[in-house]
Amino acid sequence: MKKVLILMVFLAVFFQVNSQTKSYKRGVGYGYHSVSDMQNFSKHISWWYNWAAEPDAAIRTTYQNYDVDFTPMAWNASGVSNVSTWVSQDENVKYILGFNEPNFIDQANMTPSAAAAAWPGLQAIASDHQLKLVGPAVNYCGSCVSEGGTTYNNPFTYLDDFFTACPGCQVDYVAIHWYGGGNSIVGYVNDARKYNKPIWVTEFAAWDNSVTSVDDQKKYLAGTVNFLERDPDVYRYAWFIGRRQSGQTTYPYIDLYSSSGQLTELGQLYMDIPVYDPNDRYELPARIQSEEYYLMSGLFAEPTSDTDGFLNIGWTDNNDWAEYKISVPASATYNIYARVAGTKTGILDLLIDNQLAVSINTPNTGGWQTWSTVSASAFLQQGSHTLKMLVKEAGFNINWLEISTGAVGVEPIKLGEVGIYPNPVCDGILQLTMSNVAIGKKYQFTLSDASGKQVYHKKIQLESTAIQLNINEEKKMTPGLYILKIEGPRDNMSKKILIE
Repeated sequence: MKKVLILMVFLAVFFQVNSQTKSYKRGVGYGYHSVSDMQNFSKHISWWYNWAAEPDAAIRTTYQNYDVDFTPMAWNASGVSNVSTWVSQDENVKYILGFNEPNFIDQANMTPSAAAAAWPGLQAIASDHQLKLVGPAVNYCGSCVSEGGTTYNNPFTYLDDFFTACPGCQVDYVAIHWYGGGNSIVGYVNDARKYNKPIWVTEFAAWDNSVTSVDDQKKYLAGTVNFLERDPDVYRYAWFIGRRQSGQTTYPYIDLYSSSGQLTELGQLYMDIPVYDPNDRYELPARIQSEEYYLMSGLFAEPTSDTDGFLNIGWTDNNDWAEYKISVPASATYNIYARVAGTKTGILDLLIDNQLAVSINTPNTGGWQTWSTVSASAFLQQGSHTLKMLVKEAGFNINWLEISTGAVGVEPIKLGEVGIYPNPVCDGILQLTMSNVAIGKKYQFTLSDASGKQVYHKKIQLESTAIQLNINEEKKMTPGLYILKIEGPRDNMSKKILIE
């Protein structure tokens, strides 16, 4: 019995250490968290704000226990004193947000000169408590403030004039909001780079005619979060909003939270988007998921309907590119496979350290989610390199690249035997033992119900052949038959499990 207890403790510690590390960037704008909300969601978000100087009433005295930053806001000039009061009693505060959409008449309603005049009050608080300042938070508006003959519909015209009126002011981060659909946030963030300051996207969601369903909003969230997560100039971001009275099934379908402590489908997806690690490196042979790039220009991710993978890269135009860090174990000719889908033929160039290695012609597969695998080969030198995936002639989506010395689907390196205990599952805890796995590599574990709906997703870097999954981590699974899919860098397999 003692040995069993020791093993359980070891597995619990292993699971805690090797679960996906939460993103420092990821947050939420919401002001009515329950205790259960914070307990359950703190594993995935690193910060939140509520447009006020103090934390939400239900968690005001306990949020400090969950490693989630509260960032107080001075909504307008009258909020500066309230921020000062809270910061004086909460030593956990690291940042202050200043002024919510001041160029909107129906929001903070502050001209650039008025914001500049009030800013030194925030600056004094920051100086007294060694804090960083974020803002003002701006967006395009309809009913806007005016000053000196300029009506500030354009947020960057507003910020230009704010900085002119406040030349010596401390602004450590630029803050922006965005509610356009598709991949429109990319251009907006590009415009904000001109200030040469890290960017906080403190509100974002698709709130336009591009969204007519939850699935539309999920598609937008997946691509946008993956972009923000991996963009080096974006310091933090917060989805709008947690939970509305109108509910998750009403336009614009933006709720992350359903009932207290529970996630919506959208919320689960928000928590599941892979965390960016700039030190990640693919050691060949490997399957490179296209959305897990190191650097990118012009591309955008979306949920994939392919049989493998979580997201695919789309929105391709000529000369768009993504880069990945790779390690080549030995100088040799490698087989390269690209998983593509598209409505016309295209050309994908692969460059190693900016030198062309091979060009791959992509076919017309008949649809943006109708997938086909194409192949080529290239000689690669041993060592660490940067692989650039360059769209030479657009017209296709990309799910993954695979680089190996063997043929995909012909002689793959198979996952070894996978043992699952207990099965049936009674308490949500699965113990897995696996053979022929790549220690140190990341594996994805996805649970789907009988209808094919994904109900659990976890990405873990393996440090052992033994692993524990808590499939009730987000919500208690209903009894029934489920499919557990295990996806590694070179192969995947599925196992049936029964939940009692």
